[in-house]
Amino acid sequence: MLLIALCIVSCHNNYNPDEIDDDISYLNCEQVYDNGNYFANCEEMIDTVGLKLYHFVHFTDEEWRSLPNNIKLERRQIPEDFLRGMTTKELFYQIVYTDVSKNLNNFLPEKRLNMVNELLNRPDAGHVLLELLQMAVPSIEEGGNCFWWRLCLQIYVAAPEFINCMTDEEICTYIHHQLRWYEITLNLCKKDDECICGDTFLIFIGLGHVMIRYEYDPFTQTLKRDKNTNEFIWRPPTLEQALRCDFQVINYVEQFINKKP
Repeated sequence: MLLIALCIVSCHNNYNPDEIDDDISYLNCEQVYDNGNYFANCEEMIDTVGLKLYHFVHFTDEEWRSLPNNIKLERRQIPEDFLRGMTTKELFYQIVYTDVSKNLNNFLPEKRLNMVNELLNRPDAGHVLLELLQMAVPSIEEGGNCFWWRLCLQIYVAAPEFINCMTDEEICTYIHHQLRWYEITLNLCKKDDECICGDTFLIFIGLGHVMIRYEYDPFTQTLKRDKNTNEFIWRPPTLEQALRCDFQVINYVEQFINKKP
């Protein structure tokens, strides 16, 4: 799966939640949901009415087949004066609906696109993406553009650039919403392991980045560090190992927010 290209948790886990150091800090989060502010349906979620998006010239079938990715990316750069006038929400929707975003070799934010760099540099991006996340609820019955919209949202909101610019209160909201999303997905996909993987993998990524941001030791002690940058490495060799370890991320994050005694 292409999602394996994302950073994920290492499988060297010897943490026992019954042996917690008294000095470990927690993020005490109140569980608050706004049950009246969800998208009513798929069509409302992906609707772009009222958004100022840049309209690119479509590739011909021959161009799409023959042009290398770097040329395609060059032709999907937004003029700077137009880019600066876009809202942060418009930037996200622009990324979702730009054709090359669906056809690159991985799901990592494509920083060669200036719309992506602009989003990464917006100070309110974490807040805006979190607002959209709060309005979205997963559904196993919705595919196509709705699935892609949700997948893009989870990809970007899980990125450390956005996690690290959220306030503590926003992080609490993010954690509880992702835990809720996780539970909904498990109920929707009880007999479908691939469904569970596809819909929860990015939740684990984001929650891991939260615990790395706060240097939550019971979690970070399971990770290795890059010898050159000293940054944490999440890179299990197989998807099966990733799933076995990432399900433990839920236990770590529940302990982190002091949900368990």
